[in-house]
Amino acid sequence: MKQYQAISALVCPLLLSTLVKSSEPWMHHFEDPREESPDDDEAITERRWQLGYENFRLRCEKFEMEANHSSSVRTRIAGGELATRGMFPHQVGLVIQLSGADLVKCGGSLITLQFVLTAAHCLTDAIAAKIYTGGTIFADLDDSVEELEVTHRDFLIYPDFLGFGGYNDLALIQLPRKVRISERVQPIELAGEFMHQNFLVGKVVTLSGWGYLGDSTDQRTRDLQYLDAEVMDQERCICYFLPGLVSQRRHLCTDGSNGRGACNGDSGGPVVYHWRNVSYLIGVTSFGSAEGCQVGGPTVYARITAYLPWIRQQTAMTN
Repeated sequence: MKQYQAISALVCPLLLSTLVKSSEPWMHHFEDPREESPDDDEAITERRWQLGYENFRLRCEKFEMEANHSSSVRTRIAGGELATRGMFPHQVGLVIQLSGADLVKCGGSLITLQFVLTAAHCLTDAIAAKIYTGGTIFADLDDSVEELEVTHRDFLIYPDFLGFGGYNDLALIQLPRKVRISERVQPIELAGEFMHQNFLVGKVVTLSGWGYLGDSTDQRTRDLQYLDAEVMDQERCICYFLPGLVSQRRHLCTDGSNGRGACNGDSGGPVVYHWRNVSYLIGVTSFGSAEGCQVGGPTVYARITAYLPWIRQQTAMTN
C-alpha cells in the first residue's frame, strides 16, 4: 500500500494568496473617505490595508502573550488514540488521483447513502478517487466494507471555493450507488442550525482521521485515530493566524493545546459533536498551523451550519 502514502494534502503557502479577498469584510469598516480619489487608487488601497491591519493588531493584542502567531497555514491526528471498528461508521478514507498521477490521502464523512462530504482542496486537480467505507485501516480492501470508484464528474465543489486555500473549503462526492449499511457503515446527521458558535464554544468535540501522528515524516499511520478537543473562542482562533485567513462565520476551531490536533492527511475528515445521544457533523477539517501539528496551534474546519442550504440542495436532503 505504499502508493497510498505518496502525498498528504497541503495548503501551506497557497492560503496566503487568498489574503486580499478573504480580508475584505473587516477591511471595509476602516475606509477613510477623506483620502478617496480616482487618481490615487493605489494610495487608497494601501491606506485601507494599514488601517485594517492596525485594527486587527489592536483586536488581537490581548492574545499575543498566550500564543505564537504563524505566518502561513497547512492542513494538518497528533496526540490521538486508536479507533475501534464501528466507532466512526460515517468515516471514509479517500485515495485521490491527481492529473499528474500523484495520489492524495484525505478523509471524508458519509452524510447520506450516496454522498460523501470532504474538503474542496483535497479534490483540486483531481481526476478520480477510491472511497473506502467501514474500515479502520486506511485503504485496505480486507478491512473495509466497500471500495467505490468515482471520477471528477462525481465531484461537487462549493461554488465559491477559490481553487486553493481554506476559504469555502467544502466539496461533495456523489457515489455511483448507495452504500451497504451495517453497524460499521452509517451516515451521520448534519449539525442543526442552532449549533452556532455561541452554542459550541467550550464544548468537547471529536475529530478523527488517518493523518500523521506528529510532525516527523516517520510518524505516518494507516490506523484510524481520534481525539477529543475543545471548541475554542473564535476571536482567539482568528488572532492566531494572519488577518483574513479565518472567517468568523464560515470556520470553526478547536484548541490545539499540548500538541493535540489534526495533522497532514486528516484533511476532509470530520469533527463531531455528541448531543443527546446523537452524533452531529459540525465541521470538515481544513487547515492548521504551518509550524507543525504539535506546536499547540488550532485546527480549523469548514463550519457545517454555514453551508447547510447548499448541502441540502445538492443532496436533495429534506432536513
